[in-house]
Formats: sequence, C-alpha cells, structure tokens
Amino acid sequence: MSVPKNPALSEEREEEEGYGTAEYMDPELYRATTEGDILEFIKAMEHGALDRHYPSHSSAGCVQLGPQKNTVLHIATGSRHYEIVKLLCKDLPFYVAEKNSKGDTPLHIAARAGDSLLVTLLINCDWREGALELENEEGNTALHEALRHHHRKVAWILIKKNPSAWYSFNKEGKSVLYLAAEAGYVDLVKLLMENPVGNCSVEGSFRNKSAVHAAILGENIDVLRILWEKDQSSFHLRCDEEGRNPLHFSASIGFLEGVKFLLSNFCAAAYQRDKCGLFPVHTATSKGHVDIIQGMLQHCPDSRDLLTLQGQNIFHVAAKSGNDKAVSSMLKMPELEKLLNEKDDDGNTPLHVATICGHPRIVRALTGDERVILELENNDGVTALDIAEEYMERMASFRKRLTWMALRVAGAPRSPHANVSKTKKPSSAGQNSELENYKDKVNVVLLVATLVAAVTFTAGFTVPGGYNNSDPDQGMATMLAKVKFQEFVICDTVAMYSSIIVTVTLIWAQLGDLSSMRVALKLAVPLLGIALAMMSIAFMAGVYLVVSKLHWLGNIILVMGSNVLFVLAALFVPLCFLGSSNYRICRRLAHFPFRLLLYAFGSYTDRDEKEA
Repeated sequence: MSVPKNPALSEEREEEEGYGTAEYMDPELYRATTEGDILEFIKAMEHGALDRHYPSHSSAGCVQLGPQKNTVLHIATGSRHYEIVKLLCKDLPFYVAEKNSKGDTPLHIAARAGDSLLVTLLINCDWREGALELENEEGNTALHEALRHHHRKVAWILIKKNPSAWYSFNKEGKSVLYLAAEAGYVDLVKLLMENPVGNCSVEGSFRNKSAVHAAILGENIDVLRILWEKDQSSFHLRCDEEGRNPLHFSASIGFLEGVKFLLSNFCAAAYQRDKCGLFPVHTATSKGHVDIIQGMLQHCPDSRDLLTLQGQNIFHVAAKSGNDKAVSSMLKMPELEKLLNEKDDDGNTPLHVATICGHPRIVRALTGDERVILELENNDGVTALDIAEEYMERMASFRKRLTWMALRVAGAPRSPHANVSKTKKPSSAGQNSELENYKDKVNVVLLVATLVAAVTFTAGFTVPGGYNNSDPDQGMATMLAKVKFQEFVICDTVAMYSSIIVTVTLIWAQLGDLSSMRVALKLAVPLLGIALAMMSIAFMAGVYLVVSKLHWLGNIILVMGSNVLFVLAALFVPLCFLGSSNYRICRRLAHFPFRLLLYAFGSYTDRDEKEA
C-alpha cells in the first residue's frame, strides 16, 4: 500500500527531501499572451492574484512568472505581440527591467530578434535607462545581443538612445566596439569611438579581444582605417594568445588589404616577433600566402633577412610547413636566391628541413633547382640523403619513403663522414629491431611469391581452349598454333620460375643474418616484379584468346592489360632500382615512375601529416 504525501509538508521540507516546485503562470493569462488576444489578456490581468514578488506594484496588476521565470512582457515580446507590449510598457513599466532564468530582460529578447519596433517600444518607457545596461548570464547587454546577431538598425537605435551609457565586456571578453568591428559596421564603429561607450580599455585577459583584432578577423579594411584614425595605440596590442600583432594576424588569415594598410601605416609591426619567435613574414610563409610574402618584401625588403629563434629564414619556414606551392613560387623570386643554401643554428639548409619533416613535393622542388647545393652537410656532418636513409632504416612511412626517392632521383650524394659513422657497431636493441623489420619484409615478399607460384602452376595445366581428345594430337593444346597462346605459355612459365627462385632465395635468407636478408631482398624484389608482370601478361593473352572473335571486347582487354602493366612498372621501378643503383641512367628511368607516385600519393601523405 502506498503512503500518501503529507499535505502539511512545508516547502523547506520538500526541498530538503528532493521535491521542488516550479514557477507557474495562470493558464488563461499565458494563453492570452502567447495568442496576442488583447481583450482576454486585459481580462486575465484584471482578475489575477495580487503580486507576491512586488507588493508595491500589486495595485497595478499581478506579476506572474512562468517555469523559465518569464514575465508576460517576456512572452509578449518573444511572440511579437506589439499591442500587449505597448500596454505593459505604459501601465507596468517596471516589467522592462525584469530578468528571466537566463538573465534576459524583454529588451534582450527584442534586440536578439532584431525587431526595431519592439526595441523602440521598450526603450521609450519610464524604466528603459536601467534596462539598457542590464546584463544577462553571458554578460551581454541588449546592445551586445543586437551586434552579435548582426542587427545593425537595432544597434543604432540603442546607441543613439543613450550614447553616454557604459557597456562592459561580456564573458567572452568582447566589447560592443569589438562586435561592431567584427560585423563591419563602419558607421557604428565611428559613433562608438566618438562617444564614451567606445572608450572601454582592453586589459588583462581580454587584451586579445581588441577591435583591431575583430576588424582583421572580419577582413573589414574600412573599419581598420577608422580605428587607425581614432586610436592608433590599439594597434600595438597583441591579437591572440600566441602574441601575434595585427600584421601577424592579417598575414596568417591571408588578409592582403589589411597587410598592405598596416605596412604603409605601421611598418614597425613587420619587425616584431610573436611568442614562437616568428616575424610576420614567417607567418605568411608558413601559411603559404605568396601574395602577402611579395607585398612584405616590396614594402620591407630587408624582412627577407629576418630569422626565427632557431636561425631559420623564410625558406626554412616554408620547407617546414609543407606548402609546396609557396616554395615553388619563392624559387622564382630572384631576390631570395641567397637564402636557398643558408643554414640554421643546427646547420640545416631548407633541403635538410624538408627532408626531416618528410615533405616529398618540397624536396623535389628544391632538388630540381640547380642553385640548391645537394652536398651541403649540417652540424652533424650529414647530407639530406643521409637523413632520409636513416629514416628508411627505421621502417619509414610512405611519406618518408617518397622523400628518400625524391633525393635519389635527383642524385643527392651521401656524406663520407656519415658512411664512417654507419660502420660503427649498432646496439643490440637496435640490431634486434632492424632484424625484426627485415624479417617482416621477407615474410611479406615470400608470401606473395608463393601465391604467384601456385597460381601460375595451376594456369599451366588449365590452358585456354583445353586439350585435344583424339589422335593424332591427343593431349595437345587446341590453340597451340595461336601466337597469343604461345605468349601465354612463355609468360606463365617465366612468372612461375621467377617466383620459385624468389621463394627459395628468401627461405635461405631466413636462415642467415641481417646482411644476407638485405642481399636476398635486393634480388627478390625485382624478380617478384618480373613474375607479377609476366603473370599479368599471361592473363591478358589467355583472356584475349577466348574472346578474340568479338574484336571490341578483345581490344578492351588489351588496353586494360597494357594500362595495368604501365602502373605496375611505375610502382616497381622506383622500388627496385632507386636504392641499389648510383648510375644516372637508372635514376633517369626511375624519374617518371617516381613523378607518377608523387602525383598519386603525395597530396594524400601531406594531408595525412597535417591531420596528424
């Protein structure tokens, strides 16, 4: 049996035991307010209970609150029932300053909706002056709300109504001037700067919320000009947590007009570092904004000599960022030629940096320029190729492998000092790791070779067209005289024997040490490539034989097979010959397959790096 609730339980006892009561409004009054029925609204107000919250106003009517502590004026304003709003502003003006559970007054709601008529009604009542400066839970006044939601007309009305009012920052650290600048309202910015409302100083944790920052963020050049005319001191503030000045920030987002304006009026900003030690020209370079780089070099020619805290010039920064288009464009600027082979504090040239960061497109662009010296060594006595090969020994990612390929195709040299260091005996842990790495490679190649041998062996006894079942050619292939059949048999045989040789070689390699595995792989990978190519040709010839009566279908098979062979060559030539040959002819042969790989996978690997 359930125990009924004690009706005498006090409100304090209810709250202690987890119960609670919400505010509620008379249903008739609520319905009349939301529907905008002025007669029913007046009737409901006249018959309402005395005000328990505002006893001094009980003679004027009842104040009832909804669950969200909304008064009837909140509800009428939100529903845009102008007659009810007008009536309440005349008879019960104190409603204008009432807040709901979110701290919003009716004026906040009207300003957020951008309804200029409602705003005009509310600010013309007797209580409007206090309501203009009231803040909600987010620290926004009605003017903040109008500007945040881009209601220019409403914002203009609010400012003109009380131009001497003081508007503080909201909880986001944004002043009304910041919001007006962000929205690009030139006239409002000018009005705010000429009145006390705009003289809100930017201090403490809100220093990165200046109006200059907002104008740059919105790329509003006209607003930026007004701010410069009225308050040049604000341009000396840093725009964000990274300590960037307005020129840094403009360069970062690619705001070319802003950069030109700042360089013409505030050139000193070009020679200021941020917290990371970067000058604005470095910021533009890292983002790949070539037009801004050119503009900065034109206004401040010596900015090309600016270095980061690590002693890196703009080519180092571009190489590190991975923006190959910026590097390619900068290579065409003759005034930057002397920067190509400069070294940073670690002795790294831009080519070293691009190799370390694993940007194959940038490495290709740099190595393709004759002015770049490939033989230069850093402070550790290693060239760019030495660095790439060190990565290759650690199970390099495909991005790093492409970088290494780019250097090999270009004929980048090794350092003689690096060769000496490589002869030193590695640690046991490093040797074990490398041994496991090579074992994995051997197992993968061995598995593929075994599969090729099995497939080609089977194909040798299930030839296209089958066998003769009658004398005198019993057991002979029915298509023996066909050229394509002969091609099928030869290619299938070569593929099978090549894969068998690969399999036996790798079985022996597993019984030996690390050096034998390396030698075995150098032999096995090209042979496996030949086996796969021959198997592809055998398949193409066999299928063509059985469909050759339909010429269009046979031609499609030949075209498809030829394309596959081309792709296979593009994948295997760099893999087989780049690492083992120092001959120029081999590098030349590998150049075009490498370009195809870079085109196919280079953009993917660069994007993958940025996401990581």
